Amino acid sequence: MRARPAPRVRLVVLVTLVALVVAGCGTAGANAAGPATPSATPAPTRQIVADLRSTWSGYKRAFIQGDGRVIDPTRSGVTTSEGQSYALLRAVWMDDRPEFDLVWAWTQHNLQVRGDHLFGYLWGEHPNGSWSILSTNTATDGDEDIALALIFAGHRWHDPAYLRAATAIVRDIWRTEVATVRGTPYLTAGNWAPSVRSPGIPIDPSYLAPYAYRIFAQLDPADPWMKLVTSSYQVLTACSAAQLGASQSVFLPPNWCAVQPATGQVVGDPSMPRANTYGYDAFRVMWRVALDWQWNRSPRAHAYLERAAFLRQAWQSHHTLYAEYSHGGAPVGTAQDPTIYGGDIGDFVVTAPKGAQAIAETELLPSLRVQTGVAFWGQRDNYFEQNWVWFGLALEAGQLPNLAR
Repeated sequence: MRARPAPRVRLVVLVTLVALVVAGCGTAGANAAGPATPSATPAPTRQIVADLRSTWSGYKRAFIQGDGRVIDPTRSGVTTSEGQSYALLRAVWMDDRPEFDLVWAWTQHNLQVRGDHLFGYLWGEHPNGSWSILSTNTATDGDEDIALALIFAGHRWHDPAYLRAATAIVRDIWRTEVATVRGTPYLTAGNWAPSVRSPGIPIDPSYLAPYAYRIFAQLDPADPWMKLVTSSYQVLTACSAAQLGASQSVFLPPNWCAVQPATGQVVGDPSMPRANTYGYDAFRVMWRVALDWQWNRSPRAHAYLERAAFLRQAWQSHHTLYAEYSHGGAPVGTAQDPTIYGGDIGDFVVTAPKGAQAIAETELLPSLRVQTGVAFWGQRDNYFEQNWVWFGLALEAGQLPNLAR
């Protein structure tokens, strides 16, 4: 439930390591946690760690208001549960508790207004000029990412209040956003989705986060979260393998699919825009599945990414990945975008590490810019790009620990 950003051309500006280090000298650098000292870390990883710190500092200045609201400048300054969730995850991984608490307080007071513990997905300006919640419908990815960030905060900062808040969210995710079809639970796209019958219950494959459900199972043993791990991989495999109107599938996940309530069959969802395209929703699948491999060595995660060989073959042949592909593997336009590389890199991290390093060095790191002391990726006002380049590089550099352990 997020507007799709416009594809962009490849960014090729190179930034020197000196500029990166200078840009990284801020409050985030002082608060950021890393698994090793720079002297013990290979040079490319040291550079990525410096970039993660400096761009987190830049992101706080450019996108997070003083009250903790994350703004999207490309959409008239609206705020989404997705945006709040990304800031919370980055803050806890950066060990930045003051920013985490600021963002969490705003999120509670302004998005957690539904009567349960989930979050309205959109907040912004009304036609009369007032600002408040615009939609109390939920987007499941925002809810689950906020819950995961709170669990991490509880463990990292030894504060059970975060865990209590996470537990309430996790239970309501199951109650409100999980649909059971023929005895199998499925994570749907939001509170509005379980009641949809035609063509089926809407599923956004990029919302499926098996690594999180393993953690939720420890917090909420009353609900069968491990069954959701299984069904998530079943849906990912089924919708990636289905033809979905193409002459053949190249095993790319689509932006949207659906589960038919009567049969449990996974089908296309023509009611959603660009549903069959591998694009600005679906690219996140590779990152989420790779994280399940990094944290849990899940055989299902490895098998899925091994089968999803199209991106690796395209990279090997052309050293280029386009922003969008049809379900049959044809490029949709010729634009490239570091945002998409930030998710695509997950496939390579697990199955082709040298390819992941090449993508980081040629497509992601060169998009770094520093202006007036603020470090950012690519387009300065593109909040979605800022997050997904950061997430992709952090994944490749091993900077996303499971803090619940």
